Amino acid sequence: MAQTIPALNKFSYLCTQYKLKVMASFIADKIVMDGLTYDDVLLIPAYSEVLPKEVELKTQFSRNITLNVPIVTAAMDTVTESQMAIAMAKLGGIGVIHKNLTPENQAQHVARVKHFLNGMIEKPVTFRKNMKVYEIITERENCNYKFSGFPIVDDDGKLVGLFTNRDLKYLVGQGDTLVKEVMTKRNLVTAPQGTSLAEAKRILWQHRIEKLPIVDEHGHLKGLITSKDIDNAVNYPNACKDEQGRLRVGAAVGVSANTSERVDALVKAGVDVIVVDSAHGHSQGILNTVAKIRAAHPDLQIIAGNIVTAEAAKDLIKAGANTVKVGVGPGSICTTRVVAGVGVPQITAVMDCAEVAHKRPCGPSRLRREAVSVVHLYEQYSFFVIS
Repeated sequence: MAQTIPALNKFSYLCTQYKLKVMASFIADKIVMDGLTYDDVLLIPAYSEVLPKEVELKTQFSRNITLNVPIVTAAMDTVTESQMAIAMAKLGGIGVIHKNLTPENQAQHVARVKHFLNGMIEKPVTFRKNMKVYEIITERENCNYKFSGFPIVDDDGKLVGLFTNRDLKYLVGQGDTLVKEVMTKRNLVTAPQGTSLAEAKRILWQHRIEKLPIVDEHGHLKGLITSKDIDNAVNYPNACKDEQGRLRVGAAVGVSANTSERVDALVKAGVDVIVVDSAHGHSQGILNTVAKIRAAHPDLQIIAGNIVTAEAAKDLIKAGANTVKVGVGPGSICTTRVVAGVGVPQITAVMDCAEVAHKRPCGPSRLRREAVSVVHLYEQYSFFVIS
C-alpha cells in the first residue's frame, strides 16, 4: 500500500495541473482589463511648504453645494435620519436621509434639518391670532417641531404677537382659549429688514430676549432671528449651510410609483439635493427617473448611482444628473462583490467615470456649462474585471 501512494499523488497532481491550465485558458479569454484599488497604490511624498493646519478640505458635492468636510453619510436606515444629518452638516459634511420612510415622514426629517439652524428664518412657522391654543399644540406635535416660539400674524401677514412656552405654561385644560388672549403682544421687540447677525445679537442681548422678528416698514413679518441660531453660527463656523444660513441636507429616492410624489414633498420641505439611489445605477429605470425629476425640477441638484463604468457616467449625465455616485461593493462591510461577483476596483472606476464627467456637459441645454462631480466610496478589495 505504501508503494502506491506516490503514484496516486502524481496522478492527482497531473489532473490538477491540467484543470488549472484549462481554467486559466478560459479565464484569459474573459478578462477585459486590469483594475486598481486603493490598496494597490501609494502616494509619493514630495517637497512641501504647507503645514497641516493650513490644509483645506473643501470639495464640491455638486455645482451648487460645497462641503467644508468631504464626508457624506450613507442613505441607510441604520445610518442617516435627521439627527445624523444635523450632526454632519454642523461639522461641514452632509447627510442623505434614507428612503425607507413614507414621503411625508422623509420630508419631515428634511424639514427638521432645515429648521435646526438659520442665519435668518425667511419663512418662519406662523399661526393666526384667532386660532385656538390646542390647534397650535396639535400642529407642533404632528410636525415634531423642536422649537417652541411662534410668531402670530393677522390675515394680512402683519406681526401681532409671539406665542411661546411662557404663554402656554399655565394653560392646562384650557386648549380652547384663543391665541390672541394669551400671546405676548405688548412691547414686542422687532428689527427692520437688512439687520445683520451682529446687530441682531446686540438687540437680543440688550432686551434679554431669544427671538427677534424681522418686519418691513408696514409691520409685515419678513423673517425671524433667534439666539440659538447665532450661537450655532459661532460654535460651528464650518457648518455646511445654504444661502439662507440653513443646514444642508440630501434625501434618497428610488424607482417606484410614488417617486414623483416623494420628490415634490422633499423639495417643498427644502431639500438641497436628491440622490437617486440604486445598487445598479446604469439601468433604464434609474435613467428614466433622473430624466423625469430633471424635467419637473430644472434647478434641483441631482446625484445618481451607483455606477462603475464610463458608459454609465455618460448615460446618467445625459439624463440630467449633476453628480454621479461611483462604487459597486467597495465598502468594508459590503458583500455585493462576494455574493453577486460584480463590480470594478474603485480607483479604476473613479478614473473612468471622472474622465467622462470632466468632459461632458450635464443633460439639459440650460445646464450644459456645468461640470459634473464624481462622488466615490472608499474600498478595501481588488478584483479582476471579467466579462
